[in-house]
Amino acid sequence: MSEKMRQISLKIAASLAILAAGAIANAQSAQNPPQSSQQDQDAAQQALIAAATPGPAHAQLMKRAGEYTTVTTLYTTGAEPQQSTGTATFKSILDGRFLEETNSGDSLGQTYSGLRLYGYNNGSKQYEAVWIYTGSTAFFVLDGSSDDNGKTVRYSGAFLGPSGARQTLRVTITQSDDDHFSVRLLGEGPDNTLTTLETVYTRAKKTPLPPAHH
Repeated sequence: MSEKMRQISLKIAASLAILAAGAIANAQSAQNPPQSSQQDQDAAQQALIAAATPGPAHAQLMKRAGEYTTVTTLYTTGAEPQQSTGTATFKSILDGRFLEETNSGDSLGQTYSGLRLYGYNNGSKQYEAVWIYTGSTAFFVLDGSSDDNGKTVRYSGAFLGPSGARQTLRVTITQSDDDHFSVRLLGEGPDNTLTTLETVYTRAKKTPLPPAHH
């Protein structure tokens, strides 16, 4: 082998050795990341787990599960109050992370049904809700807060009405006791009219079973 060929062979061997060493180092680094990087990953994982785990706020919401009768009163500027009745069912879903409400009744001579979801966002520290019902094709999205551990939650939200005008609503939910709570909506229309819709929920009493005959 000539001297020139020998030098080329040595250079190639040296280059291969460097590449092999780099590959080994990268593999070892992947298997054994720096301590600070591993700690950051562990902390991020724990934060994700905590954000996805139901807490005291969720437990408080789930106490509302059950069957209810409702009485709704509509107050509109310059008009007599109008009252209607209905029923509602609340149930815990997704392992206690959300509360689902299905409701139905009669309002202004029209029957309606609706679906509402309630929850508490551990990340934002906010109560959140989504409402839909047969009187609209819009989602009504709410977020709110409480200063008394969920006994009173004040929400705000907005949606586009049938005319395309933006309508703002404020919602206050107040838990009176284990069997009674109210949902009060205050709406501000495009013509500055105010509408208040208050629904009082009363837990339905279970009918006792008749005594067994022997």
